[in-house]
Amino acid sequence: MILALDLGTSGAKAALIDPADGSYHGEAFEPYPTDTGADGRVEQHPADWVAAARACAARLPGADAIALTGQMQDLICLDADGSPMAPAVLYSDTRARAEADALHRALGDWNRITGNEQSATSNAAMFVRAGLTPARILFSPSGYLAHHLGLGAHVDSTTASTTGLIDAATGDFSPAVCRVAGVTADMLPAITDGPLGEVDGVPVVLAPGDAVATTAGIVGLAPGDDYVYLGTSGWYAFLAEKDVDLPGAVHRLAAPGGRRLHIAALSSAGALADWGRENLLGGASPAEADAVLATGPRAPSGLLALPSLSGERFPVRDDALGAAITGIRATTTPAQMYRALLESVAFGLSHAMAEEPVDRPLPVVGGGAASRPWLEILADVTGRPVTRVSTGGDAALTGAALVAAEALGLEHGIMPLGRGDVDAVAPDAVAHAGYRGLRARHRRLYSALGDTAGPPE
Repeated sequence: MILALDLGTSGAKAALIDPADGSYHGEAFEPYPTDTGADGRVEQHPADWVAAARACAARLPGADAIALTGQMQDLICLDADGSPMAPAVLYSDTRARAEADALHRALGDWNRITGNEQSATSNAAMFVRAGLTPARILFSPSGYLAHHLGLGAHVDSTTASTTGLIDAATGDFSPAVCRVAGVTADMLPAITDGPLGEVDGVPVVLAPGDAVATTAGIVGLAPGDDYVYLGTSGWYAFLAEKDVDLPGAVHRLAAPGGRRLHIAALSSAGALADWGRENLLGGASPAEADAVLATGPRAPSGLLALPSLSGERFPVRDDALGAAITGIRATTTPAQMYRALLESVAFGLSHAMAEEPVDRPLPVVGGGAASRPWLEILADVTGRPVTRVSTGGDAALTGAALVAAEALGLEHGIMPLGRGDVDAVAPDAVAHAGYRGLRARHRRLYSALGDTAGPPE
């Protein structure tokens, strides 16, 4: 049995997974608190991670191996005794804005070196702001737990690629970035993927950080594997052999085998649908809204909309951009406007995809995947059959167990959740032709409305 452990933002979750067939033989969750402040503070105490992990493990005895994953891009500073010098600063902490600006001035090609846009949430900027001189720096709860268990100082390559300290060309810590941030080589953990050693005779595997572990659990880690997430926010993620040039702030993360995970994220997806049901459909439930859409034609709404209810991250980076519906006429119905909002999410995600659809199903996860009309829209916009991923397991835990089984050389039958027996929603040829003609116009809408975003001068 593999004990898969995911130290996430809200707590530790775990499952005991049989590598023979991927079946779950028990699950556990243990929450821990987060300290937040109006100044952008987001912190947790590493001791809480350890306590939560121990609580989950105690409820799931019988593990023959342990797989660790979890949140990434945290800053944990340790003293010479291995004790935290301060609370862990989480990936969403935004207090280091001034420090990030200073780093950009000192190193003009910081973004180019790291392969990602760097901001206040960069661990490099967080480190400068902390003003500490630690003996060791760690970057994730999984790395901290491994260190606490006596397995040394490690960071998986996925998490390392989120820190703002990595040279994307080499996959190692950048001497130039470390120098301007004041980070010395002896502070840094080893970049390690796979087995770390044993604890009481049980091998411990450092799996990729949660983004790649989740991807492994949904579709696998082969080049070309991709999926869509429709939650409060939304994203399109795909794996490639090397970095792909895309517009906007695409996140590029290291994945096993030297591959790169690309994530094109929209600020609002399910949140936009919630807003539309409340304000356009009189507070209709998701099922009621789907029923309304089902009575209309499977065709473009006749409107163009932007999904940017809370600013936007892709295909443009614009915190001031707002959601919009254009083309409204006297005969436009609320149902058309609601459909346009769902279309805007599909269009936004499609801007990270090739214009010529590939002949491969597109798995979809998240609460929005329960909407049949939304899946039809996504299929028609992209031209690809769309499948709803099974909820018969947790993606990150399944992915961590899968990676661990392969790292340990086990014969296993753990399958990504998106490869099960699922019914595909095929694209409608006529609807796809209509949407295809609108895709470029939708992309231009971001620029056109971006010029009008923000408060009056």
